[in-house]
Amino acid sequence: MRGDDGAGCKFIEELKKAEKLRFSQIYLLDGGQVPENYIEVIAKIKPDKIFIVDSADFGGSPGEVRLIEEVEPGLSFSTHTLSLSFVVDYLRKKTGAKIFILGIQPRKLGWGNGLSSEVRKAVKDLAAKLI
Repeated sequence: MRGDDGAGCKFIEELKKAEKLRFSQIYLLDGGQVPENYIEVIAKIKPDKIFIVDSADFGGSPGEVRLIEEVEPGLSFSTHTLSLSFVVDYLRKKTGAKIFILGIQPRKLGWGNGLSSEVRKAVKDLAAKLI
């Protein structure tokens, strides 16, 4: 409903289509609009690596993907209630996992349907690379 804010959800959707991921030790969680509801679920799994994929306004070109090693103040991540830095810090303390944040530059975050073509392509390309 928020345009390119659905990038992370679409990314999980793409990965779930991959046959070779179905029986692996990879857990795919779609946090949707309230990813903070899943932090305890993730903590119980105790992963050694966590990948967070979300739209992030870092001033790049629409569809640009960037590995974000530290969440900087002022970096806009989606529309979630808790800050991403809080979620990342909490998960690091609870799991000891290495956390990777992949931000996808949105074109549009206002109310509307679907992803922009740039973000849709970035999500498909990113999922293909991971698979």
